[in-house]
Amino acid sequence: MPLLLLSELFPPAVGGSAVLFGNIYGRMRDVVVLTDAVSSPGCEDERRGAIRILRRRIASDRWGVLDPAGLRQHVRVAWQTRQLGAASVVHCGRALPEGLAAAIARTAGGPRFVVWTHGEDLATAETSRELRLLTRWVYRRASAAVANSRNTARLLEAFGVPHPKIDIVYPAVDAQRFHPAVDGRPMRAALGISDRTVLILSVGRLQRRKGHDVMLRALGLLGQTTPPLHYVIVGDGRERVRLELLAHECGVRDRVTFMGEVADEALPAWYTAADIFAMPNRNDEGDIEGFGIVFLEAAASARPAIGGDSGGVPEAVERNVSGLLVDGANVTAVADAIRKLALEPSFRCHLGNAARARVLRRFTWDRAAEQVGRLHARVAAR
Repeated sequence: MPLLLLSELFPPAVGGSAVLFGNIYGRMRDVVVLTDAVSSPGCEDERRGAIRILRRRIASDRWGVLDPAGLRQHVRVAWQTRQLGAASVVHCGRALPEGLAAAIARTAGGPRFVVWTHGEDLATAETSRELRLLTRWVYRRASAAVANSRNTARLLEAFGVPHPKIDIVYPAVDAQRFHPAVDGRPMRAALGISDRTVLILSVGRLQRRKGHDVMLRALGLLGQTTPPLHYVIVGDGRERVRLELLAHECGVRDRVTFMGEVADEALPAWYTAADIFAMPNRNDEGDIEGFGIVFLEAAASARPAIGGDSGGVPEAVERNVSGLLVDGANVTAVADAIRKLALEPSFRCHLGNAARARVLRRFTWDRAAEQVGRLHARVAAR
């Protein structure tokens, strides 16, 4: 049966979810994507191979139904979903808001649907009684729930979703695009740093849970006890002003570069320019890292990672095999991990090579697309 993907985020929109959906559904056939027009300004409806992409105003910042404007938006998207998915199974980017529209459509006689779950979306559902009840209703109506890690699957079960209803599909990485042979020297030259300098890289939205603030404090704690260090932060977000002030407070502003968003084609070279990838994520009042595709991008580039020992990250980074796992709330632990990797280049190389080998074995987009295809066929056959 044809497949309808309902997601506010789809390339060229940025972020892990857009990367996930673009790579998985781009490898499948008979796919229609209903995505948001605002998240990809200037883009029009298009066809990419076997995929037809329709861009409409489907996004909403009002996820509940008690607000009349929010309810009207959900019903509008539900109507579009039912029209487009009349002979399909609908795949929803999240339970809220996409899954809610699909559940409304299903209740009105529309198509069956499955829901992707990333981890932090369940934390969002717990922020209010209304969102919690709506999310549970969506999962009850769904034919299946797709979890991006074993950790997220456990969270789904704790949320009340039956185990047989859950499929685990790990994100993946394009190991030809993210490759250690990519030349990162121009990036280092642009920073004006020497070959002796150990370059540490973070990639991702500037959110508290990702641990940029702990990285800055750890750099301040290290002082001059390591080879020269330089920290590059790729990404932007609401935390940027606070982080820039914190870099000054920690006395490390001259060793930190805030790059903001970078062109997608430049990203592989930033990984190979770096010696260490670091994102010491932590549980921030329920906001967790569900998996972290960026860890796989670093691994495919043969770079060791420092990751937080929480959420789904221990599945993306194998402890002492592809990187180091630390308590992301502990500045001293993060500083110790940086020091260890900065002082031991042979250990960095060993971890990086093992990280790439692990990616090639377990985390390919073709494998993920095959899993989603089997799930789709199973739901369609019911």
